[in-house]
Amino acid sequence: MFANLRNLTSKRALSVSRATFQGQKASPSGVVSSCPAGTPLNLQIKKSGKEPVALEDHEYPEWLWTVLDSRAQLKKLQEDPLKLRKKQLRSANRNKIKQNNFLSEI
Repeated sequence: MFANLRNLTSKRALSVSRATFQGQKASPSGVVSSCPAGTPLNLQIKKSGKEPVALEDHEYPEWLWTVLDSRAQLKKLQEDPLKLRKKQLRSANRNKIKQNNFLSEI
């Protein structure tokens, strides 16, 4: 039952995304930007600077499309064991700090 529901929702999501982004060219990896080219991004930091504008999907670097993909990030971490260990240590330290803070409130 859940498998059918999952297939139905994924098919629905794909059909909606195709209809939404029809006419926009996909990036080489198949991901489509949510901002059409030429849209002001409201990210102006300096007063004297110009307002940044969204570019075409093919103008962005390829790595940008994998930043939010957890599978791609995990694969990248597995290729570099030092970064993976560093991330594991940070997570363990964060959990230990949370536990110590909780115990200090008791």
